[in-house]
Amino acid sequence: MRRQFVREAARALAGRSWAIRSLAGLLVTFGPFGSRNRTAHRPTDVSPEVAAVPVPVGSTHGAPAVPAPAEAPASGPTITSTSSTDAPHDPAADRRGLIRLVGQCIIEGRNRTAGGWGTDTWALLGLLAEYRSSLLTKSAAGDKLWPEAEAPHDRFAGLLKATRAKMCEALGMPGNYGRIVIQFMGSTGYRINPDLYTCDVWQIRDLLTTAARAKGPERSAALIAAADLYTGPYLPDVPHGWARHAADALNRAVVQALAQLADLEEQPEIEIGYLERATELDGVAEHLYRRRMEVYSGLGRFQAIHYCYDELHERLRARGRKPSSQTGQLYRRVTDFG
Repeated sequence: MRRQFVREAARALAGRSWAIRSLAGLLVTFGPFGSRNRTAHRPTDVSPEVAAVPVPVGSTHGAPAVPAPAEAPASGPTITSTSSTDAPHDPAADRRGLIRLVGQCIIEGRNRTAGGWGTDTWALLGLLAEYRSSLLTKSAAGDKLWPEAEAPHDRFAGLLKATRAKMCEALGMPGNYGRIVIQFMGSTGYRINPDLYTCDVWQIRDLLTTAARAKGPERSAALIAAADLYTGPYLPDVPHGWARHAADALNRAVVQALAQLADLEEQPEIEIGYLERATELDGVAEHLYRRRMEVYSGLGRFQAIHYCYDELHERLRARGRKPSSQTGQLYRRVTDFG
């Protein structure tokens, strides 16, 4: 019963708070009175040309062209996203598109899914996802996307235009609304419009932040939701060093979340499931393997202890290492070899 309650809480956490915020944002963006209100309450960090253009989702005719903004300078101020907490995407409640960068690279829009694009497109979207709370300048993008190129910034405009067009297509919007899906803010830099798109990596990080601040069932629910969203490596098709660093950091955070769930779990059979997944993601985390062996021992699953130790031994050997003496002593003790 407790686990069912926590799972229901995880689903509620995924759908409750952000659905209301999303609908409010859509009223401002798409509503019949949106352009009038935008004129009176336009954010100061949005260029007037972009802020004044209404966005008709699903429309394909009569869309005015958006004036091109000036080039971005080399650096920009930190900004706060209008969607500070993104919960998992539920098409029934959230009309925004979803950029999936964890486990796979695709864009999901209104009954449309798009993918199969080149590495540069996903690298740009990954950079924009990483610059969620700040602005991605043209200079920074060029340096990170094409570090070996003689003139990397010259390639940015074409990639940005193509990526914007693909994001518009996924939402069923006219292609000349590209400057709305990826905004140019305050004559400084670029960001994904959080009122039109969310990212799975944002959702995972927000849930982990929620879990760090919560207690009891709410904490468990947030940890479960974050772990469920982690379906594979972050930015799997992007080979750049910054992407691999971000991917490793996210993997470590999810492993830690699974270890915390194991700590909170009262049923050993379910605790084992969390520990097994954690060691799948981090194959050399000896402390988690030791915990697995201890739980297996308590359950009387001695054959599983042997498999667990052999698995660790093989993974460490692939890196030129051996299990520590602490791990070896535990293995002998729980299998009555010592």
